[in-house]
Amino acid sequence: MEPLHQQTHKQVHQIQSHMGHRETADKQSVHLVENEIQASIPDIQPARTPRDFVQQGAAQQKTDAKLRIDQLKYDVQHLQTAFRNLQHRRYAREQQER
Repeated sequence: MEPLHQQTHKQVHQIQSHMGHRETADKQSVHLVENEIQASIPDIQPARTPRDFVQQGAAQQKTDAKLRIDQLKYDVQHLQTAFRNLQHRRYAREQQER
């Protein structure tokens, strides 16, 4: 469970990093960074299913695993929402410039 959780957690942080780069990207690069973010988020989805994380083990290990999964689900949802907000602000800015 631990290597899969670490890999998934690393993916979340990489997407967060890309979102930070998106904020500082020039107008021409914004779309490329957004496409990269948009393509990366679904990659996390399969890695956060309980059956991948939780194998046979003690009840406490299963509880801990469930808490980790729930945290990753929250992180992914937060990333998706933050990304949509970034896109919306960019669209609004572009409309205002026109």
